[in-house]
Amino acid sequence: MKVFLYTILILLLSCTGLVAQDYHMSQYDATTLYMNPALTGMYGDNWGDYKIYNDYRSQWASLAKPYATIYIAYDQPIKIADKDFGVGGYIIDNRSPAGGFNTLTVMPSIAYNITGNGASKYISGSSSGKHYLTTGLQLGFFYKNFNPTNFTYDDQYSSDQGTFDQSIPSGESFAKTSMIRFDVNLGIYYKYIEKGKMFHPFAGFSIQHVTEPNESFTSYKSLLPMRFNVNAGCDIAVNEQLKLVPTFLYMNQASVPEADIGLLAYYKIQRSSYTPLLGCDYRFNDAIVIHIGIKQNEHVFRFSYDINTSYLNNFSGGRGAWEFSLILTGIKGAPFFAKGQSRF
Repeated sequence: MKVFLYTILILLLSCTGLVAQDYHMSQYDATTLYMNPALTGMYGDNWGDYKIYNDYRSQWASLAKPYATIYIAYDQPIKIADKDFGVGGYIIDNRSPAGGFNTLTVMPSIAYNITGNGASKYISGSSSGKHYLTTGLQLGFFYKNFNPTNFTYDDQYSSDQGTFDQSIPSGESFAKTSMIRFDVNLGIYYKYIEKGKMFHPFAGFSIQHVTEPNESFTSYKSLLPMRFNVNAGCDIAVNEQLKLVPTFLYMNQASVPEADIGLLAYYKIQRSSYTPLLGCDYRFNDAIVIHIGIKQNEHVFRFSYDINTSYLNNFSGGRGAWEFSLILTGIKGAPFFAKGQSRF
């Protein structure tokens, strides 16, 4: 029975969507610190003295209780010895209903602006530079635990009732039901930011779990494999009202790849602080993702829904994952929802 339970735990550790060992987010561009530490406090040619991020994802609702992922982050640009840095961090909590399995990650983050070009405080595009190159580092930890009382065991089977009875002693004991491990992430990011140009391409590369920490609950080693992320895209200013952002994300962990292509469209309402957005992503061999949201000044509210296209749709009953994100951009000394014109 213990062997069976540990097998279940290994499966829970190794996948959430059967496409990668780490949990993924459909709105990966909204969870910037989770995707690439080089984006910490690095806003390029966008406004902001600081940002607050929140994302909530719910999936596999057809399996009784859904899997839930909660992401909270904060970052801001700072100057140290006349050099541009970004500081912040994120907390991400992933909860599985099976066995009460939970993973909590706390990751402080720092980034450095190599080129020294970009926005100064909240004045967009204040730098005359054309190129924006940053690098970042995250040093933190993750905590994993499970609740053995959520399982049933052979000794708890009642022949009189013909079912399992958890009030019967299980006869099982566990030496360890939780762990905490140190973790390290690295990243680099580039964007072309020359003012007045129609195309502003960008690209990033990051490595997660550089130390490959041991995540086993038993005496056997189970190293968490490094995850390699490549993201790229381009801000395309079609005109003063319409902006298109094609994006691409590729992840590989333990030789298990995941690829995603997408397009977001922003349409600024004239003489208004509101910019509606609409988009679509395709995650290869997994799902089509529909995005809808609105931008108010520099704040972004967004909802997405995953339509499963893989064979797993036979088990999910057609019920896909949904995700909601909120990004609040603050300017020191100003109220959050000050009146003004929405910008791209």
